[in-house]
Amino acid sequence: MTATVRTSAIPSWLTTYNDAWSSHDPDRLLACMTDDAVFDDKALGERMEGPDAIRAMLVDMHEHLSTDFRMEIGELLVATDDSWAAEWIMSGTNDRADEARGFPSTGRTFQVHGLSIGRLRNGKIAEDRVYWNMVEYLTQVGLMPEAPAAG
Repeated sequence: MTATVRTSAIPSWLTTYNDAWSSHDPDRLLACMTDDAVFDDKALGERMEGPDAIRAMLVDMHEHLSTDFRMEIGELLVATDDSWAAEWIMSGTNDRADEARGFPSTGRTFQVHGLSIGRLRNGKIAEDRVYWNMVEYLTQVGLMPEAPAAG
């Protein structure tokens, strides 16, 4: 197994996975994943295992975060036959309230940077561990004050 570091050539499976997120279509997203896939959101402390949990998570994002969120691939840091790491940016409008987390809708836009580290099996996502900055999101949508400038 040889690691391939790519800064410009994004593998087609990653483009397909990214486009599936932006489509908000659970079936399209799940088609990119193994039947026993794990999605582990480190910022929220939530781990989804299997298609039913992952489907529910994507529906929840559309219903309680943003109707227009979209994903953009950043730099692909590494890709092998069975593992990968890539930066990404999720952007959209906070036009949905998330009562369960106590986040009201603010109507403000956001652009959050994150990192996925994952495993592949037979060309499909078997695991995606995502790391992103909750403070960056909350500040942008107006649910947390900006930190004072260092002086």
